[in-house]
Amino acid sequence: MVDDRAELIARLLPTTRSAGEARDFVSAALRSWACDEALTADVVLATSELVTNAMEHGRGEITVDLRLLESRVLLRVRDEGPGAPVSGDREVLAPRSRGLTIVEALSTSWGWQLAPGGKWVWAEFPFVPASAPVPSVHSRPPAHH
Repeated sequence: MVDDRAELIARLLPTTRSAGEARDFVSAALRSWACDEALTADVVLATSELVTNAMEHGRGEITVDLRLLESRVLLRVRDEGPGAPVSGDREVLAPRSRGLTIVEALSTSWGWQLAPGGKWVWAEFPFVPASAPVPSVHSRPPAHH
């Protein structure tokens, strides 16, 4: 059973400002959910890549659906374009076509599914609260001899 803790949705027209608007939307949502800064940075970058892909390869309105679930953050981006997203081996220094490779590297899992009139591309990230302690060498209990 999935226990939704929060869900926010933004609908964007495909303009030159769409990726920036999506980044701002996701960043504000993750801050309001008290997410860790590193997690926020990863999800915001993945958002930018997925929205940019939706603008380049899709058409029509773009929907960004962000959910805070029990132990993870689910990012979904919908566009009205046909076909499956393509991810593959890309030239490391290529200026384009690395969006899904970046999303794959940042997320614990990603995928896509067809929807009426388009498709959803999604990525999951482990939820890390901002107040989570960061383990350090100095916080370990002393070793017993």
